[in-house]
Amino acid sequence: MREFIADLHIHSCLSACAELDMSPKRIVKRAREEGLDIIALTDHNSARNTEVAVELGRRAGVLVLPGIEVCSAEEAHVLALFGDTDAALRLQEQLYQGLMPLGDDRWQVVVDDEDVVLGFDGLALMGASGLTLAELPVRIRELGGLAVASHIDREAFSVSSQFGFVPEDVIFDAYEVVEPARAKALLMGGPLGDVPWVSFSDAHRLEDVGRRQTVLEMEEASFDELCKAVRGQDGRGMRPRFVPGP
Repeated sequence: MREFIADLHIHSCLSACAELDMSPKRIVKRAREEGLDIIALTDHNSARNTEVAVELGRRAGVLVLPGIEVCSAEEAHVLALFGDTDAALRLQEQLYQGLMPLGDDRWQVVVDDEDVVLGFDGLALMGASGLTLAELPVRIRELGGLAVASHIDREAFSVSSQFGFVPEDVIFDAYEVVEPARAKALLMGGPLGDVPWVSFSDAHRLEDVGRRQTVLEMEEASFDELCKAVRGQDGRGMRPRFVPGP
């Protein structure tokens, strides 16, 4: 087994809350500088910048996974991680059916591999989708992906902030955690079970890429191996690296 360093929650310039210099090209460059082996591009409710990011990662020797940070109908965020772009785009298609038009789309930028602007997304990507929290893990797994509850211990846009607890009938593949003590308090009495914890940067600025990491023990850098590590199969495993911060 080898150790691979992963940051699987990064926003590009397609997310209106991210800085405009968060292009796939610059994100991949920053990931290499930070010694990351695997990253995921997880824009809000969209995967339109993932294909170029995957290709840039291939050239640079960084595995880039296509993903989406989905906002459920209840405004809880869930990471959807996939092994191929087609699956992410199929989920995007479902999400777009429930999103409203946006009056000013200039902050939701689609770019190519040289940072050339290809266009703007005119839907309110930061808004709630039409899929409920109960539906999301099911839809994600149907497409072959992993469903991770985003930053469950934050006071906004998390499962705990929107519900006050983690519903026992909603099964995630992992919980993304920022502060272990707070997360443990939230999960006590709930479905703590064997669901693993991960920690990722949720980067909206280049300097935050890799700020939080998860160490994966796997045979190789691949989505299939990631799935085995998350599930603790065949000697694979993982452990988050927690750091102080917002």
